[in-house]
Amino acid sequence: MYKHLNLRAWPFQIVPDSEFAATWAGRRQTKKQLERLLWKMQFAPKSGLHLLWANFGMGKTHTLLHLQHLCRQPQGRVIPVYAVMPKRCRGFLEVYRAIVSELPFAFLGEQLVRLGSTWSGILTLHPTFSRSPGVVSAILAMRSGDAEKATTARQWLIAQPGLTARHLRSVGVTYRIRTPEDAIAVLSALTRLATFQSGALPTKLLVMLDEYQHIGELRKRVRSEVNAGLHSYYNEHPKGLEVILSFSFGREDNVAYLLSDELKSRSEPQSISLDVLSEAEAIEFIKDLLAEFRVQDDGRWAYPFSPEAIETLVEHIAKRKALTPRRLMLYGNHVLLESLMAAGPERTNEIAAQEVIELLADPRLGAMDVDAPE
Repeated sequence: MYKHLNLRAWPFQIVPDSEFAATWAGRRQTKKQLERLLWKMQFAPKSGLHLLWANFGMGKTHTLLHLQHLCRQPQGRVIPVYAVMPKRCRGFLEVYRAIVSELPFAFLGEQLVRLGSTWSGILTLHPTFSRSPGVVSAILAMRSGDAEKATTARQWLIAQPGLTARHLRSVGVTYRIRTPEDAIAVLSALTRLATFQSGALPTKLLVMLDEYQHIGELRKRVRSEVNAGLHSYYNEHPKGLEVILSFSFGREDNVAYLLSDELKSRSEPQSISLDVLSEAEAIEFIKDLLAEFRVQDDGRWAYPFSPEAIETLVEHIAKRKALTPRRLMLYGNHVLLESLMAAGPERTNEIAAQEVIELLADPRLGAMDVDAPE
């Protein structure tokens, strides 16, 4: 806590993380879009495929993590899974690994118990697991309390190479996950298990695949396999599944070039776009950000900056670069840290506009400030 700054925590976070994702500043229209999207996900049983585009530094990853935070609130009916598209992907199996590695296996184990209580036969014969009965054995092994079996079961589920026949026998499975078809069968079984309705309220699985623009760096054959795999997975779940693919590059219309016609035809007509901020929006962003971290409201919205210092910082950036949340965080962090270092960490007077001008002349900022995907 930084009581002398009237801040409960440091407000400038440049690298996205799940804890900071509870915070939302500015961009009120985007916030409304997210809340409407979550409401639709929870209200309608049909599945949905959504696209999120963001200009460089606009907080795409933070937006996804904030949506994950909203889903995890009490009474939530959407199970969020955040995964990142592998940079050097060699096929759909790697995308499958990225998604399955982030699944809530403890919850899936509880779901298996709930499903089992409604089924009088052998669980591996339940329709949910008709194409991949090994899922049942793997999840039971993960719940067994045996650390070695749990590790092996997880390795099998994420299609980790190198498992021997002895490993497979130890967790009760007889086959490996080797092909896109195998992966889709397992992922679909896990999705149906996650969305099994054991009560009055429906449950949905939300798969957020960040940095999907990496697909543009792949060979055509691999790109086609990944797109086809996602399309097949989505098609198997007319209900209970939400997928968000996020992209980060300079032009929104480039999204269309990276998706197959099949995926484009399945996507919802209203996508979420995060473009650069105006100066007024940038000031609003900093005002909201500082308010989120206030110990108490003393009427000084810009403190430990002066209002003029905030305006100067925003004007300085706007004359040279696009205004983005990442850039505002970077410059705000630099000014506050350098100011405290020069005047002493216990300083309580406001940072003035002239001091901002002097601190922003630091040539090191240029090396840190680059336009690149998050």
